[in-house]
Amino acid sequence: YSGFQLNSFLGTTFVVRSVPEVISKGAEAELLWQTPVQGLQLQAGVTYSDTRYGPDVLPDADLFLLPGSRVSFSPYWSSSAALNYEWSFAGNLLGRFNIGAKHSSDYNTGSDLDPEKEQSAFTVVNARLGVGNQDQTWMLELWAQNLTDEEYIQVGFDAPLQSGSWNAFLGPPRTYGVTLRMAF
Repeated sequence: YSGFQLNSFLGTTFVVRSVPEVISKGAEAELLWQTPVQGLQLQAGVTYSDTRYGPDVLPDADLFLLPGSRVSFSPYWSSSAALNYEWSFAGNLLGRFNIGAKHSSDYNTGSDLDPEKEQSAFTVVNARLGVGNQDQTWMLELWAQNLTDEEYIQVGFDAPLQSGSWNAFLGPPRTYGVTLRMAF
């Protein structure tokens, strides 16, 4: 890419800066398997991505780590897998179960690539169990996100007015809920 727009949070405001070049190469594979078991489906995907800033030195002093380095929020590897199962029971009822996982290798969460903002590899697991009627006019679901309560950084940024320190927005913790869907 040429003229890449880097959005940086400086602690009190966002600043968009132009990076002359970003080079990206990689591969992706997906699998969707309707198993021989009625209602059972498996899904999987994997991506390898080597995405780097170009070699040009940037005028902003706080971006001195960027030339030739991996782009922030860009893991080498990311993958996902899910198991879905639907079944009929009690005449006109439909059961539904889903469990899925998303994995990411390590990456930097700061637009300045400060090594302190490095996020190690992590996996998030989500699940859902539901019951509804066959014509799908209603569905009641119990769900959980981040079942293993994995703590990870979504974005790291320099703390305002606190030189040498940084803050982060964390990914959501383990969360449970109930959803009722109705169609009229």
